[in-house]
Amino acid sequence: MMGSQTPPPELVQTLIFLDLEATGLPFSQPKITELCLLAVHRCALESPSTSQSPVPPPPRVVDKLSLCVAPGKACSPTASKITGLSTAVLQAHGRQLFDDNLASLLLAFLRRQPAPWCLVAHNGDGYDFPLLQAELAMLGRASILDRAFCVDSMAALKALEQAESPSVHSPRKSYSLGNIYTRLYGQEPPDSHTAEGDVLALLSICQWRPQALLRWVDAHARPFSTVKPMYEATASLRTSLQPSAGATMTRLRAAKNTSASPSRSKRSTALPTPKDPGDLPRGELLASLGLLAFLTLAVATLYELFLAPQGQ
Repeated sequence: MMGSQTPPPELVQTLIFLDLEATGLPFSQPKITELCLLAVHRCALESPSTSQSPVPPPPRVVDKLSLCVAPGKACSPTASKITGLSTAVLQAHGRQLFDDNLASLLLAFLRRQPAPWCLVAHNGDGYDFPLLQAELAMLGRASILDRAFCVDSMAALKALEQAESPSVHSPRKSYSLGNIYTRLYGQEPPDSHTAEGDVLALLSICQWRPQALLRWVDAHARPFSTVKPMYEATASLRTSLQPSAGATMTRLRAAKNTSASPSRSKRSTALPTPKDPGDLPRGELLASLGLLAFLTLAVATLYELFLAPQGQ
């Protein structure tokens, strides 16, 4: 299994719960529209809350990064219906693309946390991790997460549930985030399909057996650098999202030329363009050759008349 590849050399110190919303499914080469990261130190899970609430409250000390992102492409109707986000809405609110500044922001957020860091996402191996890796690779910034580890909470919760009740195993049992939450706490998670709402729901189900979860994470976390991008960035996609410097200079030169003075433009267009003889139309060429032949014949006739008296 992928989770068995090179676990961290020491215990994971910070769990960073992650959720991404995007424009569609993997085959459509989706782009991120929203992301949320919630960083929790392992000591918060080692000493769980004593609250009597059915759903454990989040730890008091957390760091959170939540952003909406302009995707640069259309959202599928299904994705917009589920997440409540569309490209038009994100543009109207002035959201920016997933760019180099956002990549640097992610790195700065991680660097504020005690290492080793481990990203935790539900179905992370199938969606969130490859999509995040694709976005970073498109910017040439995939290396910023080389020091991070990652685990798929779906695999973790499945293993913990089966260890808790080994006799109650159904192959048709759902391990979606909403279904696990409902099974554990008897109610649906609030704010589903928002990045922050899903992250908080994920944290809640990971607080169900926090110490067992930490042991599973320490044993199965793998380097984020082993995650393959969901898709490779095409040249056309990179160009549409990040216009080249050459294209920008071309537009600037065009704008400069169109702003030239009217008199200068008129003078330049009024000058005739010299023609190359090879560019003459066929009719003009034939007429010129006919005239030349006629003049040659006339000169020859006059010369002959001039010599005739001297011969006589």
